[in-house]
Amino acid sequence: MTVFSLVCKLLGVFLRLYISARIGSEGMGLYQLVMSVYGMFSTFATAGFTVSVSRLAAERSLRSEADSASVLRNSYYFALGISAASAAVMFFCADIIASRFLGDIRVSSCLRILALSMPFMALSACLKGWFISKRKVVVTSSASLFEQVVKMAVIGVCIGVFMAETTDIGTLCIGIVIGITCSETASFAYLLVIRAFGARRAASGSASESPRSVRHSIISVTAPIAAGVYISSILHTAETLLIPFVLTDYSGDRSVALAQFGRIKGMAIPILFFPFAFIGSLVSVFTPEISRLNLQPDRRPLAARIRSIMAVVTVGSIAVGGMFFFLPEVIGEAFYPGEGTGGAIAVLAVVTPFMYVETVADGLLKAIGEQVKTLKYTVYNTLLRVVLIFTLVAARGENGYLILLAVSNTFAYFLCRMRLFRVTGVKPDLLWEILLPLLCACVSGIAASAAAAYMGSAGRVTSAACGIAVYIGIFALCLLLTSQKRVTRAAKAFGGGKA
Repeated sequence: MTVFSLVCKLLGVFLRLYISARIGSEGMGLYQLVMSVYGMFSTFATAGFTVSVSRLAAERSLRSEADSASVLRNSYYFALGISAASAAVMFFCADIIASRFLGDIRVSSCLRILALSMPFMALSACLKGWFISKRKVVVTSSASLFEQVVKMAVIGVCIGVFMAETTDIGTLCIGIVIGITCSETASFAYLLVIRAFGARRAASGSASESPRSVRHSIISVTAPIAAGVYISSILHTAETLLIPFVLTDYSGDRSVALAQFGRIKGMAIPILFFPFAFIGSLVSVFTPEISRLNLQPDRRPLAARIRSIMAVVTVGSIAVGGMFFFLPEVIGEAFYPGEGTGGAIAVLAVVTPFMYVETVADGLLKAIGEQVKTLKYTVYNTLLRVVLIFTLVAARGENGYLILLAVSNTFAYFLCRMRLFRVTGVKPDLLWEILLPLLCACVSGIAASAAAAYMGSAGRVTSAACGIAVYIGIFALCLLLTSQKRVTRAAKAFGGGKA
């Protein structure tokens, strides 16, 4: 699972680099706006189905495979109905959304094309939940990889062959969203084929539970999950749409505002979160175990496992943040030459540990039944960001947006971290988890900066690779020299005592 996730992330980075080279920072800004609207509608179409199907199918597998298959079959009806409604609204209201909310009528065709993918996405969510219930995570991971490959191939053909001569951002965005729609369709077809020919078939005979009862169970599980996700998605989309408009008011130029938004949202932040693919995929493996430990009367095993996870994530996030802080321009130019992303990376590198730890803490809180609290924190943080949009961003433009991201992510970190402490009693070790890793980051960062500068004449990619290699090597050495026993203990606990 971790390998698939890492490969998908790598392919996603390469795809983003290719897209940004074709459409530039302004195009990336417009593309991010389109994807924010698409993300909201797709959330409405799919929210809750993967979780509800996986849970209900697993429970009914204890009775019979026929009951388990009944869950999947009945979930299709809900998925098709909700996704079709979401797709219809997005398709027929594309012109209104593009002109009034996105401020660019060019993307209306993009929205219509993306709307066609939603039924396939919703059905895929049901199938993924079913495979997860059967503990066939390799199937879902391989489906994601297959989807990414198809997306890259179709986008490459569309904008690299058929649209090779055009420079119109709107036209190029159409080629990109065609690739996204085709990939969602391909992912559904892949899962459906495996379900039909590779998965274990339901046992002969009829289900012991009536379809009406199954549908009621699906609604009871899906509705609370979907409600929280819907609220979060609406707030996030509203926030994302506001920023370009406020940046436009500040700069007086729509193209400049889109370029600034694309440089931060579409370029800098994905770079900062790329290393998280490895950490995030590892943590997701432990989520079922965390849920199981939470049911035990003895809270010590739960606290011990959460403590080990948070220790590894904290140290790892400080290492990543230090690397981006000391090598911002080098890394920025290696990924996006000439776009000036180094400044944004340098500012956000300071809060990268907060971003990483907050994301993991949020996931752990949900695993132990704290969904209501995390939803409240999301609402609080979004309201804070909206206030900062109309104050900081309106007053300071792009710099204000960077400060907004730093403040809001720090705020979210403290909310989740404090709640995790109240529930589990787990708190960070100031010396071994924070101060020493910070010292290691400073030492390795200085050495990496010198190495990157020395290799500057060899080219931007070589310079970045050399700097990153030196940083990782020295950081690992310093960490082992200062806290070898603790590192070994945390690693063993994180891996469940396995090598």
